[in-house]
Amino acid sequence: MEYIIRKPGIKDAEQIIEHKEIVTEEYPDTLATPIEDRGIPLEKQEDNITSLSKEDLGLVVEADGRIVGILNLRQNPRKKFEHVCQFGVSLQPQYAGHGIGTELIDRAIKHAEESAVLEKIVLDVFSNNEGAIRFYERLGFVQEGRQKDQVKLKDGYTDLIQMAKFVR
Repeated sequence: MEYIIRKPGIKDAEQIIEHKEIVTEEYPDTLATPIEDRGIPLEKQEDNITSLSKEDLGLVVEADGRIVGILNLRQNPRKKFEHVCQFGVSLQPQYAGHGIGTELIDRAIKHAEESAVLEKIVLDVFSNNEGAIRFYERLGFVQEGRQKDQVKLKDGYTDLIQMAKFVR
């Protein structure tokens, strides 16, 4: 499977929105994305791309000329928490299981390790997404917290698990 991982540009905004719509439809009970709430205006997605700071990282996965995956890592902007960054990652189903997600997260970890500021990477994952939890654990993330019935799904509730990895 051929693909490239690169930083996003403004020209990618529309395809990133399309990607988010696809993964929201494919994974309705395991992903939380703003697109399911009210859509994402093109201008907002463009702002998301251009607002990445030095400590942030944005990546897209391109295959066959289309964006099929994304990773966004953002530093917490508050002074007492600036050593912490949080990421979200998504891949369209046909691209999962080929090592692309691992490569994306490895790049995020390396980015944080090379930062003079970042020390801890955090993420949230739905407790019903057991495969993702095992995947993150294999990459060195540990569970730090759980919010009971935090996520309301179509057919009930699931817990929200906080996971973290210290890079120094």
